[in-house]
Amino acid sequence: MKVNQMLTSLFLMAILILTSIQAMPASAELKTASVNATSLNVRSEPTIKAKQIGSLKRGSTVTVYKTEEGWANISFNGGKAWVSAEFLKMTSGTSKAEQAKGTSKTKTAKVTATSLNVRSGAGTQNKVVGSLKNGTLVTVQREEGKWSNITYGSLKGWVSSAYLLTQSGTAPVAQKPSTSKPDNKAKWGKVTATYLNFRSSGNLNAPIIGSLKFGTSVQILSESNGWLSIQTSDGKKGWASSQYVSVQSGENPVASKPKPETKPPAAPPSSVLKKVVVMADGVNIRQGPSTAYLIVGKANQGDEYAYIQSKNDWVQLKLPNGNTAWIAGWLVAVQQTTSSPGQGPAPKPSIGGLKGKRIVIDPGHGGHDPGALGKSTGTREADLTLMSARLLATELSKAGAVVILTRSDSSYVSLSKRVEISHYHFADAFVSLHYNSATDKSATGLLTFYYGQKDIKLADSVHAGLLQANTGLKGGSVRYGNFHVLRENKQPSVLVELGFLSNPMDEITIKSNSFQSRAASGITNGLVNYFK
Repeated sequence: MKVNQMLTSLFLMAILILTSIQAMPASAELKTASVNATSLNVRSEPTIKAKQIGSLKRGSTVTVYKTEEGWANISFNGGKAWVSAEFLKMTSGTSKAEQAKGTSKTKTAKVTATSLNVRSGAGTQNKVVGSLKNGTLVTVQREEGKWSNITYGSLKGWVSSAYLLTQSGTAPVAQKPSTSKPDNKAKWGKVTATYLNFRSSGNLNAPIIGSLKFGTSVQILSESNGWLSIQTSDGKKGWASSQYVSVQSGENPVASKPKPETKPPAAPPSSVLKKVVVMADGVNIRQGPSTAYLIVGKANQGDEYAYIQSKNDWVQLKLPNGNTAWIAGWLVAVQQTTSSPGQGPAPKPSIGGLKGKRIVIDPGHGGHDPGALGKSTGTREADLTLMSARLLATELSKAGAVVILTRSDSSYVSLSKRVEISHYHFADAFVSLHYNSATDKSATGLLTFYYGQKDIKLADSVHAGLLQANTGLKGGSVRYGNFHVLRENKQPSVLVELGFLSNPMDEITIKSNSFQSRAASGITNGLVNYFK
């Protein structure tokens, strides 16, 4: 009898356990998803009226806790936030344990920064709990957006993924150069922009695979919706905007003048040595002159290396350990120096007053935000501001300044992030570059805006420098402007409108090499006078 009672009790207990397991809500399961929008706003609450606290780029992976009324509650910067579920694509094939942790697969990575802060959470707003030296090997537990959760001995926390080099031991398969020969009878053209982005396919969201300089001859393979499929003299194929390629007639120089094989140049005498100055943070250093080569390190804004040679928009440099490597030429400035970096005193800048000054250059708009459009040829403000920023960065770098770009490519950067960059680097001056537009097509000239008392002297100096540069546009004036990048900026800051794209004559002037060069020189001289 007692045995029967015991069996009955065990049976009832088993039923209770099974019932409790089945009763667990399905919503307790965590899911992962990838962002399928160009830039997805992240908000504090599930409503479009809620404060925007950040953004996610296409392809970013997030943990989804729950969804309700078209909104998804996700992991963001060590906490939780909300995004529109419409722009998330749920992924499959991940275990529940991995979903809960982001990933259960650990890997080893090497620190590439001189000193890398370790924080309590995934974001610069979190407390610094330690630091790691260059070359330190850490274990990466999981990743969230641009941040990695790492361990190093007893030290645990979050670091920026931009300064970690994954230790894999295997190199990616290098792309074989095209063996096809340009057709001598095919159409060809010349690049008319100072720098023209070279993309993997014919749309603005496609990855940039290089940059073509003004005057470069290219073979035109096909045309589609304002984009050209082109081939360069060394066999590279890609896509570029047709508005910046002028179709030429006559013999095709891409086919008729094959590039001769060249030997690496001999080392120049010490009096004409060059150095490579990096103009952006987190720039990849590779084994060869192409994105197909293995990444061997990363460089940050202001880093300097000895120059060896240039090849197809890539620059070969000498690393501190004596090895050679390659870096994208459109993200660096090559300067004359009297000695190699790290060997003797640095050369004196040609323009005094700027040496060591931290200048943040902010190319307006970008990504899904093209800015103003030219009335005559449809010139995009976002493209022009980036071109102007690169030229200005080169001028300032030559003068000895430490230059930081808020964006170095066509990607979108939020207004709050631009201000954050200014604060993070304790900028001595913040210069936001824009091009104007108005309903009145006769509106013309240069305008420089300030917000507070701390900005007035900077605005006056920069505007005076532009006037003295004789850019070809009218002088305009210095004005008060209630712009986010000025209003929220604690550092001295100005916003410069370099002409009106709504004015056909201004648009023609703005696109000229002469204007771009003079504008860069004018702003540089204005900054020199400001720091006197």
